[in-house]
Amino acid sequence: MENTNLPSDHLPILFTDLSGLSHEGIYNSAIHAFVEKIGDEGPEDSGISYAAEEIREWEYLDDQESSDPDIMNIL
Repeated sequence: MENTNLPSDHLPILFTDLSGLSHEGIYNSAIHAFVEKIGDEGPEDSGISYAAEEIREWEYLDDQESSDPDIMNIL
């Protein structure tokens, strides 16, 4: 993994696996894994988990970018 620091628990991130595929999800320190987001059904709707060793790089997602059209930022 290029970025040797791990992200904060449960914050939205974009991570790239060793195959070069990008995934949106979170880091879960309890299982020491990156978990891909697959839906908006809540905690029971978890995606595929990737061990931290399988991740090439990661970055935090910008809070300004929302994929939910029902959320509006009011400044």
